[in-house]
Amino acid sequence: MVKLKRLKINQYRNVRPGTELHFDDGVNLVLGQNGSGKTTLLALISAVCRSTFIELANEVFNLEFELLCPDHSVVAQADHRRRATENVSGLNTPSLWDDTYTVVIANRRTGRTETIVSGEPVGAQHRGRTPLMLDWSFIAATLADMDAELTSLRASLSVAACAFRFDESLECFAAATGRQSMLRSPGTPPPALAAANETRDSSGGISITEGTYVPGDLSRALSSSFGAKGRGPELDGAERPLAEQIAEILDVASIAIVPNVRARQFTPHHRSYRVEGFTFDVTRRDGSTIHHDRLSYGQKRLLAFFYYLAQNESIVIADELVNGLHHRWIEACMAAIGERQAFLTSQNPLLFEYVRFDSIAQVQTCFITCKTEIVDGAEQLVWQNMPRPDAISFFESYKADIESVGDILITRGLW
Repeated sequence: MVKLKRLKINQYRNVRPGTELHFDDGVNLVLGQNGSGKTTLLALISAVCRSTFIELANEVFNLEFELLCPDHSVVAQADHRRRATENVSGLNTPSLWDDTYTVVIANRRTGRTETIVSGEPVGAQHRGRTPLMLDWSFIAATLADMDAELTSLRASLSVAACAFRFDESLECFAAATGRQSMLRSPGTPPPALAAANETRDSSGGISITEGTYVPGDLSRALSSSFGAKGRGPELDGAERPLAEQIAEILDVASIAIVPNVRARQFTPHHRSYRVEGFTFDVTRRDGSTIHHDRLSYGQKRLLAFFYYLAQNESIVIADELVNGLHHRWIEACMAAIGERQAFLTSQNPLLFEYVRFDSIAQVQTCFITCKTEIVDGAEQLVWQNMPRPDAISFFESYKADIESVGDILITRGLW
């Protein structure tokens, strides 16, 4: 599994320059009042985990982060700066961005280390391009003799490519059902989920190529057999456990998950399909069936979260996870996160009762506090790991097992 170990923010919006956060391999809890930048931090974590900053194309930033993979560690620095606008013959030329990334890859087994530096100015005329990302194809070409190692590394990092933010409302539910939410914010999943191409050769054979944004269990919702009349992909057995798991928690008889497939191109020799979300048909215990639109707010949130988990094998980023959820559902969600690294926010202290604390050092990295301060007349976002004295006070009270985690945080002014 991929883990985000560290994030240093040298420049980004009004975050205090030099902010450096260290993360636990398990559950990380982001605390703070409204307006203290919790969602901003989660969106930033999503960007660095996915190693793409398309949502930040028009913002200045300088970030350093460290990812830990099974066989490698990756330390990357991404610098995105606006170049001064030049005036030619009285006309303003399109502003250019100077993009530079530096990547240090260390093989944890052999100790071998490689450094790659790349920079490319991207102008306003290139709106369709990702302005800055970790281009693993470029890295592979640069380090041709390291290809075998990079194959493993690329496979690890591709798992983190869907580390989108599970939002505080129903944007992820809209994405799951193939709808474009008008409220969609940076870091949330796009509604276009997957694509597949079927090509017939001269001998009548069929080859299937799939390009998917949905790794893990959901990628297998694309069938490898399309049928003679060009039917869309059908669900296979790999999808049923997800449906059964959701049905059990929702206390319904069953859930049918059907991909919404649209043909994009159709010729005698080539068919191109696009999966634009899924339909969830819920069969209640009395035998009646309802469409997912008729589910309650909390039911939609729960369904969307388990759908989200099926996409994310390694990293979970969830904003206000407990919104609309019964306490038993919260427990089920936390159990389902399993060994994944999680970044969670919640204004409801009930969530914290499902996190175990084993040491002072873990408490320090597990809790991230967010607040605002006025510096030279301007508001700054102050993000930090819990200071050691506070972590000691918290852990001693936690071990005494007299107060709830929420009460410990509140009474000691930690939240």
